[in-house]
Amino acid sequence: MRTLIKYFHPLERVKRRRKQYLANIKLPNILFNIVAQPCPELSDLAKDSDFIVLDLETTGLDSKKDIILSMGWVNITSGRIDMASAQHLYLNNDSQIKPETAVINHITPQMLSQGVTIHDAMMTFFEAAKGKIIVAHACIVEEHFINEYLLKSYGLRQLPLLWLDTLCIEKKMANAISSHEEIDLTLAETRKRYGLPEYNSHNALADAVSTAELLLAQQKRVMPNSDATLGVLYRMSQ
Repeated sequence: MRTLIKYFHPLERVKRRRKQYLANIKLPNILFNIVAQPCPELSDLAKDSDFIVLDLETTGLDSKKDIILSMGWVNITSGRIDMASAQHLYLNNDSQIKPETAVINHITPQMLSQGVTIHDAMMTFFEAAKGKIIVAHACIVEEHFINEYLLKSYGLRQLPLLWLDTLCIEKKMANAISSHEEIDLTLAETRKRYGLPEYNSHNALADAVSTAELLLAQQKRVMPNSDATLGVLYRMSQ
């Protein structure tokens, strides 16, 4: 029974998908180096694992129509946020920035005109993400925009990356207490429940650091009397 449960664990399914993907699809070296990395084991402790926490600021939520304005990320290594690894990139897009988006994100066309191309930004991120679990709050947004880039640039669909979603983890914990009570799962409100300080939101790097702090706090709440394992966190994240 234990072997059967392990077989159907979502992390084990990703391992099998990666193996099939590598066997059937030729990848550029930088993408091959991510997918070919060994997946962590279910029993691996989160505190001993490497994470890269990502946030994207975009003109909207539709990855087919909207564009990425900026990307921010930071590593968590050995249970600590490594601020020396922090990156914040503005993307130089030909598309006109929406006026209302500039107000929300505090990103102006002048900032973007000095930014990098989406290709350079993605290549920098993929290099930084090698051997790490990617973390985001409501990661479906980041996942869709990255998938759209990979489809347009390489004709690739759903690269089997390892994603951990702090929003899903929070929702699972809330449902375990009461499945009838609705709670605010935004990053800012979730941080408040943990007593974490308020940050300036709508900045990709600030939101990435905010999410990194939240993940560390969640690990303590998920398993208060022991160290959280990746198997537990990854299942809660799905």
